[in-house]
Amino acid sequence: MRCHLLLPLLALAACQPAAPAPEVVVWAWERPEDLRFLPKDAEIAVQTGFIDLAGDNFLARGRRFPLRADRPPTTAVVHIQIDDSMPLRWTPALRARVSAAVLHFARIVPAPRVQIDFEVRQSQRQVLIDVLHDVRAGLPRTVLLSMTAIASWCQEDWLGALPVDEIVPMLFRMGRGGAALRARIEGGGDFAEPACRKALAVSSDAPIARAPPGRRIYMFAPQSWTPSTFDAVRKRVEQWR
Repeated sequence: MRCHLLLPLLALAACQPAAPAPEVVVWAWERPEDLRFLPKDAEIAVQTGFIDLAGDNFLARGRRFPLRADRPPTTAVVHIQIDDSMPLRWTPALRARVSAAVLHFARIVPAPRVQIDFEVRQSQRQVLIDVLHDVRAGLPRTVLLSMTAIASWCQEDWLGALPVDEIVPMLFRMGRGGAALRARIEGGGDFAEPACRKALAVSSDAPIARAPPGRRIYMFAPQSWTPSTFDAVRKRVEQWR
């Protein structure tokens, strides 16, 4: 379509090509999931491993529940957590064992992307940083490394130096300061850290009115996915274009 230079601004806007639909990724979390209903352009991120750090040891296990899908997952997710009831003793030996376990679960699914889901307190950040460096060093360069992030981390200045290809700020369960950050995002603002501007995560039970367009969207649901739940979340995120 050719636009005349003297047309009103509104008409000029109408000549702009529509922004492409956002890439959407459905998280298959720790429960049975049947995702065969997904449209062809929706990706799947599956939790393949769970690691619980406590004291000078850890518990590691693989996925417990079946995933039914008509396509292979594009992201293998390893969830890590720290049991605060037993003070963590993060030694070089423990670091090496934990990193090896993360890499083991990351390779269970031959996906082109690995995602680390690891929420830590400020005093525990070095543990997360160590794991990310070790996992990056252990993965082929052709495999992308992603990490989830508490949204408030994206207002600080320590994420930009991490060896990851993608940071996914979670716009749900945001904790202290979450209301103000949520209002900033819904008001047209963005994250202070540029590394946080490639992707974001939303939940079906915590809808957000608006978020920056052009992001890769990870979609979470607190219960097993259904076609209606997926359609409702996708319809909402497509309105951000």
